[in-house]
Amino acid sequence: MGYLLIDAKLTSDMKAFAIETLAVDLVGIAPLERFKEAPEENRPASYMPEAKSVVVLASRILPMLSEVAGHREEPGKTLEPYMWFGYPILNWNLSWMAIRVAKFLELRGYQSLPFPPTIHGGSRSKGRFADFSHRHAAVAAGLGELGLNRLLLTPEFGPRQRLISLITDAPLVPDPLYSGPKVCRPDVCGQLCIRLCPSGALAGTQSCEIGNRVFKYPRLNMIKCLWGAIHEKGFQRTHIPMPSNSTWDDYFAALGNLDPQDRQLDAMTFLPKCGACLNFCPAPEFRPERISSLS
Repeated sequence: MGYLLIDAKLTSDMKAFAIETLAVDLVGIAPLERFKEAPEENRPASYMPEAKSVVVLASRILPMLSEVAGHREEPGKTLEPYMWFGYPILNWNLSWMAIRVAKFLELRGYQSLPFPPTIHGGSRSKGRFADFSHRHAAVAAGLGELGLNRLLLTPEFGPRQRLISLITDAPLVPDPLYSGPKVCRPDVCGQLCIRLCPSGALAGTQSCEIGNRVFKYPRLNMIKCLWGAIHEKGFQRTHIPMPSNSTWDDYFAALGNLDPQDRQLDAMTFLPKCGACLNFCPAPEFRPERISSLS
């Protein structure tokens, strides 16, 4: 694997600490060589030249949060439980978990660089692009595969987990890439993620290489994705039509026209954004009644 010096005991102790003490649901370790095809700005060594490993932690999203996800107008449906317990709460918990894992390794003589679980208030060229991709790192760490919805799909939870990553110089034992049964089954679900995207943000095809494996998935129109919550088919109280060929200026102007209650909730990260590609994905069980209820 290209590593002459790896510490098996440190690896097992770190994983036991993460799972048994911190209640992390999944933990994986990726060697740096699996990031060789990543854009230079997303490579671990770009931030930490002495890095040897990337540790990825996952916290699962409760299944019922997805079961009730939907428009308020639908009986028994709402996005608010998902947008609170499936989003900021898990992200804050993951942040504390990452700090504690970093300190665990630091006490054993190694440095770590954790990245936030999502983008907090930052933007790049008026978009939302992370400095480090947790979902790609999770695939490199053997936790699962990239699905048609562009999300990490694990055999345990499908797309329903939040992620955080730490770059570290600790000589940890890498996990093998996931090689089990396919978790993304568009032949079974009929590409629900693409069909149910309220703004049609998933289209076309792109690919990436991770550890000599190629993953193909649709391209994402970020403006349409973010607009998915506020246009006429969206999940917010305020419905604002999405112009054809919409621009970032159009999107930010639309945010300025949100209902005051929506604007206040948005500032608290509580406002339903969308989540259709995650909540409507039937992986990993692919229950026929769930697929038929969404189709």
